[in-house]
Amino acid sequence: MTLLSILASVAGVSMGLSSIPQIYKIYLRKSAADISIVTHVIIVLGAFIWMLYGFEIKSIPIIISNFIGILTNTLILLGCYFYRDPNRY
Repeated sequence: MTLLSILASVAGVSMGLSSIPQIYKIYLRKSAADISIVTHVIIVLGAFIWMLYGFEIKSIPIIISNFIGILTNTLILLGCYFYRDPNRY
């Protein structure tokens, strides 16, 4: 494994985990008032396609980093569902 592939793996996992502060904030405040649902749906769909590509080329770093992204952004979408503002729509 080259240094670049290690750095790319670390960056991919870090990007997948970057949503954790937002998840924490949603569940702490019990509010998802200013969260864009469309943005996170697009992120989940994109990460899913990348994960499928990772399976096709048998790349564990791509699979893992995008699985983490799917998981964390799905948690944001669940937070939006459970803590949405009923007066907003």
